[in-house]
Amino acid sequence: MKTKNEKCEKYMDEFLMLDKNAPIPLRITLHLLKCSSCRNQVRLLSIAERVAASPLKIELPLSDEKIKAAVMDTNPSWLPKIKPVTMSRWVICGILMIMFMLVFAIFTHGLRNERLLIAFYLVFAIAVCSYCALFIGTNMDFFIKKIKTIKSSRNLIF
Repeated sequence: MKTKNEKCEKYMDEFLMLDKNAPIPLRITLHLLKCSSCRNQVRLLSIAERVAASPLKIELPLSDEKIKAAVMDTNPSWLPKIKPVTMSRWVICGILMIMFMLVFAIFTHGLRNERLLIAFYLVFAIAVCSYCALFIGTNMDFFIKKIKTIKSSRNLIF
């Protein structure tokens, strides 16, 4: 024969396995009506769920201030880590890479050692491919937004 604690654990496990806002089966409801400790646990769990979900409820339309307020509500230490996305470093690195390639091409124009030139140009090719891959990989959300904008503007035209 099962003890009261074992029965309560069984019913609480069944209750916790339910999906959110799913109807509570009749046998669990009857147990909750009879057992005050399980009823209190369910009440406390529902209050805890509401409290945990409250910072996630943001009114629409979203603005920067609303997003910052939601971040500050959940974890105030996150906000100083958020930095605006800038392309200036990427542009400067790209311009420097092109300048180095041009300077190298000017200074090695008179070299006769083709193997050395091929090796240097291969290094430059690898550098350009790596730069492009890193640029696209680290700014993926920017490109996705641009592609969606282009697709939506094409749908408006046609």
